[in-house]
Amino acid sequence: MKKLEDIFKTAVTQAKSIIPSQPYYFKQKNSDGVEQEYIITPDQFEKSLLNKFDDFSTFLKKFINHLEGQKNIISAFASTPISFSDAWNMKSEELIAEDVVSLTKSGGHFQFNQIPNGPNKSGSGLYQNGYAKGLVHSLGSGLIKGFRHKTGGVYEEDSLNEMGKFTYATPNNSSGMMEYRFAEKFSKELGIPLVYIITQWFKYDTKFEKLNNWIYMTGVAKVVENSNHPHEPIKLQLITKDEALKLLGNLLDAFQAKGDFRIRPPMPEHLKLGWSYNKIKSDKKKRDLIIEYAHKNHLRCPGDLCGNAQFKSLKNSNIHIGHRISQNWNSQNSGVADVHHPYNLYLSCSKCNISLSDKYPTEIDTLINEMGTIGDWLMKDLLFK
Repeated sequence: MKKLEDIFKTAVTQAKSIIPSQPYYFKQKNSDGVEQEYIITPDQFEKSLLNKFDDFSTFLKKFINHLEGQKNIISAFASTPISFSDAWNMKSEELIAEDVVSLTKSGGHFQFNQIPNGPNKSGSGLYQNGYAKGLVHSLGSGLIKGFRHKTGGVYEEDSLNEMGKFTYATPNNSSGMMEYRFAEKFSKELGIPLVYIITQWFKYDTKFEKLNNWIYMTGVAKVVENSNHPHEPIKLQLITKDEALKLLGNLLDAFQAKGDFRIRPPMPEHLKLGWSYNKIKSDKKKRDLIIEYAHKNHLRCPGDLCGNAQFKSLKNSNIHIGHRISQNWNSQNSGVADVHHPYNLYLSCSKCNISLSDKYPTEIDTLINEMGTIGDWLMKDLLFK
């Protein structure tokens, strides 16, 4: 079972491995649209990466706060992918009331620009009037929480295709570049993609309200690709509010847990349905395939009544499919858990399985996590021959 700290360190190592061995020269437009020449040395790339991602314990606290901040913004403001795409692809710098009505009917959500006032300013940088274009960071963490886009912007790489695939230009500094690369490597290692908030803003005329002359629309996208050069744009996919909140919930569950935690990425629906408890129980081929996997990998029963017997030493008829959250417990707490989900299923001998039938949480959950659930095996290599 991988530890979160190990996953973090692996992502940092992988991001470090793509740093060029020689100084990197490139030309790029700045936020004012003026093309400039830049140079970034290997040491600058590495320093930028380690400034944010050197120590796991420091990162952990900041990352949890960052995720909670994203969750709250997305819950309140996220538009549907179709409405966000339609607004983007209009290629119009200004909207009128009829445009807004049409876009809101397909799930769009708009809000006025937030006008800074007071010593510390007010509102989120994602929506704040006069805030710099481009990346917006979670306050206090330095982590990128989202991007700001205006139609007719200076970055030609910014694009959104008809399939909701979103490309966002890499900033002209090593800090932003290396955070993109870390986010990609970290997403891949976790098996759960990080998400970003995207805002686009439009001129919107409101008579007698001279300061409220812009409206913002919010979208959400997840990391979907893995680039191998610091200067590559980041590739994302627009997703629904529900999917974004589910991903953030999975991440928060993992990083807020005490001790080691097995990352369990969302399971494809065909595996979830096709390998549920009832499907395995009624399909001898599937049950035999699971037992064969346990034999091949020299796995043992996680219970101690049998002395952690190896499955290959047991008769197939004495190998049971158990529930981490038992059926008996769940029957008294209807709707709390999908008790027959493959992630909730594991193998044990008949003796140990019966002894655990009424317990929750099970006393051997740590051992089950080390061995893996049937869902873990499906997401790994059970179906590979």
